[in-house]
Amino acid sequence: MLQTKLSLAALLIGASLLSACGDSTTNIVEKDPIPIEDDHDHDHDDVSAAGRLVISAKDSNLLSVYELSDGSLLDSFAVADIPSALAASAAHRYALAIQRTTDRVEFIDGGLYQEDHVDHLHDYQQDPELVSFVLSNSRPTHITASDSQLAVFFDGDAASGAPASVAVISDADITTDSNGYPVLNYSLHMHGAAQARGEYLISTVRDANSATTLPDKVAVYEQHGDHYHQELVFDELCPGLHGSAQNEHFISFGCTDGVLLIEQEGTTFTASKLANTADITGTMRIGTLVGAMQAEHFVGFAGTSVFAIHAHDGEMQLIDWQATAGATLTGYGFADKGSKFVLLDSLGYLTILNYHGHEHEGTDEAAFEFAAKVQLTTADVTAMPQGSRFELAISASDDKVYVINPIDRTLLTVDTADAEVVATKQLNFMPHKLVWLGIAEPAEAHDH
Repeated sequence: MLQTKLSLAALLIGASLLSACGDSTTNIVEKDPIPIEDDHDHDHDDVSAAGRLVISAKDSNLLSVYELSDGSLLDSFAVADIPSALAASAAHRYALAIQRTTDRVEFIDGGLYQEDHVDHLHDYQQDPELVSFVLSNSRPTHITASDSQLAVFFDGDAASGAPASVAVISDADITTDSNGYPVLNYSLHMHGAAQARGEYLISTVRDANSATTLPDKVAVYEQHGDHYHQELVFDELCPGLHGSAQNEHFISFGCTDGVLLIEQEGTTFTASKLANTADITGTMRIGTLVGAMQAEHFVGFAGTSVFAIHAHDGEMQLIDWQATAGATLTGYGFADKGSKFVLLDSLGYLTILNYHGHEHEGTDEAAFEFAAKVQLTTADVTAMPQGSRFELAISASDDKVYVINPIDRTLLTVDTADAEVVATKQLNFMPHKLVWLGIAEPAEAHDH
C-alpha cells in the first residue's frame, strides 16, 4: 500500500552541485494564501497569469522555481534524490519530482491555484514550497493526467519481486496530505500504463507467463473506497503495449500492430482496434500517444513519424511536420489552449502545427497543418553535453512554450502565435528538466 510521509530528509540534503544557488538547506515556512479581491470577473492582474516554471539541475537534487512574469528566481528546493523526470499535477498547481530509481515522488507547490466559490472561480497566489505529501512505491514511471486526476504508474521491480501499482490522486489529496486516495495493487511487475476517469481506472494487464515486462491487455477497474475492483478485461489484444492517452470519449493505448481504442459512454466501455497504416513499416510501432480532453484527435509517435488518430472515425493519418533530416523528437504536446501542436527536435527547432479538428472535414486540408518552424539556436548541436537534450514545457494559460538549451544554459520563451523567440534568460546552472505550473485557461473545443 502506498503511503504519504513527511519529507524531512529533503530538507537536509545539500545542493553541492549548485553552490551558486545558495544554502544547501531549505527551510519551509507555511504562509496563508493571498486572495485576490476583485469583482469576480476573472481579473488576473494581481496573480501571475504567465505562471511559473520549475527547472531541475543536471546531476543535482535541487529544483528552482521561477516567476515567468519577470524571470525572477522565487526559491530553490532540495528533494531526496536526483529527479529522473518532472511532471505537473492535474490542476497544474504542483510539480512532481519523480525519482524512479529510489522509488519516490515528491511535490513542489508552485503557489498558484484556483478555488471554486460556487458563483465564481477565485485565484490565489502564494510562495512556492516543498510539501509533505510523498508517494513511495517501486519504480514510478508513467504519469498521466486528466482535468482533475493524476494516475501514477509504479512498474514494480523483477529483481526485488515488488509488484506494480497505480496511485490516483487529485490536487486536493496533495494539499491536504491525504492518504485516502485509491490505489490499484497488482500481483506482479509490469511496464504498464493507466488512465483515470472519475470512479474508473483503465489500466493494463500482463500475463504472468509473458517473457516481456510489457502488458498485452487492458482492463476496467472501478473504485471502491481506497482500492479498485477489476470489472472487465477486454478481449482485444494489444501486443507490446506502450503509451496511453485519453480525450473526452476515448482512451487509447499503443500496440505493436496498431492502437487499441476504448470508448466510454456513461458506465459502458467498448474496445476496438485501429490497425497500423502502410506508413508504419518494419519494426516501427506507435509507442507514445498524446491526447487532450477537448481534442478529437490523438497524436501517435512511431519514431520521428507522427500520426493523427481519430478514434471515432477509425482513421490514422501521417502528419507532415516537415522534419529535418537527422532530427529526433525530444518534446511535444498541444499548445495555445489546444489550438496548436508543437514538436521540439534534437537539432534545435520547434515545429508549430495548427490544429483544426474536424472543421475542415470534407476538404483536402488536414487536421494538423504545418504553420512554422522556429530555429532556437545557431550553436553547433554536437556540443550538447552528454546526457542532456533540448527540453520543452508548455503553458496552459497562454500561447507560450519554454525550452531549455543546455549548450549555453539558457531558457527560451517562444510565442507560438508569432512563431518567434521572445525572451532568453541566462541560467547559472546546467538545466535538465522543466515543467510549467499555474492557473490554466480553458482549452478550445474541437468537436465539430
